[in-house]
Amino acid sequence: MELDFLGYRFLPVGIEHRARLAGVLARHPQRLSDYCFSSLLVWSPVYRYHHTVVEPDTLLVSSVFGAERAPSLLQPVGEFPDALQETLLRRARELPEPLRIESVSEAFLARHAAFARHFEVTVIRDSANYVYAAGDLAELRGRRYAGKRNQIAQASRLHSWSVEALDPPRVGACLEFSDDIAAKRTTQAAVTLAQETEALASALRAFEPLGLQGLLVRVGGKPSAFSIFDRLNATTAVVLFERARRSEKGLYQVINRETARVIAAQGFSLINREEDLGDPGLRKAKLSYHPVRLETKHTLTLRA
Repeated sequence: MELDFLGYRFLPVGIEHRARLAGVLARHPQRLSDYCFSSLLVWSPVYRYHHTVVEPDTLLVSSVFGAERAPSLLQPVGEFPDALQETLLRRARELPEPLRIESVSEAFLARHAAFARHFEVTVIRDSANYVYAAGDLAELRGRRYAGKRNQIAQASRLHSWSVEALDPPRVGACLEFSDDIAAKRTTQAAVTLAQETEALASALRAFEPLGLQGLLVRVGGKPSAFSIFDRLNATTAVVLFERARRSEKGLYQVINRETARVIAAQGFSLINREEDLGDPGLRKAKLSYHPVRLETKHTLTLRA
């Protein structure tokens, strides 16, 4: 269903738009995981993403998250000339509610400071992306990773596990991990279990046409952990989903390391492991792997 917003006709994000949208994202690579076509597609059922490409080469993505919220924009990607900025600001002032622009990077704020001055800027810590050195996660060297190495050694003592590439015939097994997601999800998380499962199901359906990659860990022949990842930019891969049976100790550490090894072997120097969603347990786990940086996200709200 099309969306008329800010004077533009926005179309739902679909796999048929991959070439055009991925082309804009490739020409204007970003550090935030939101700006990977596969992420936009798989989360589209949850955030109701729509898009339009405006001349000269600007991708605008709208989002409606929740029945009571007015449409918002994601950060414009690509060329963002003064004339387009002025058009957006003029049309935004005609909206019944202040325009929100979400998932805005530090780089965008620096590059378009004059545009940003028309907005209240809020840092969204719960949505910050955790970025790691691929070699750190693949090798787990040094005292700070001793606990992770011990957990993997324990997993190897307790389980007879094997790892294999995740491919289309095997993706169905990944939905078996919903119960384990529920066990670790808290009510403080910004995304519900049902929403996350919906996005995962979308990724599994589109696994082959999106060209996604992944790993599957088996314990005693039973699917017990998996990861799904994709290219974000020339230096960075993004891990879109990662799950393990929590009843089998150490498998989260196993799938994390094995995924990092594959990503590092493909020549990526960084791994974006997305956000913690405000979940205290997830934040603690992500920090325990020692990110090299957090990619901060901001929300812009148009001033009155």
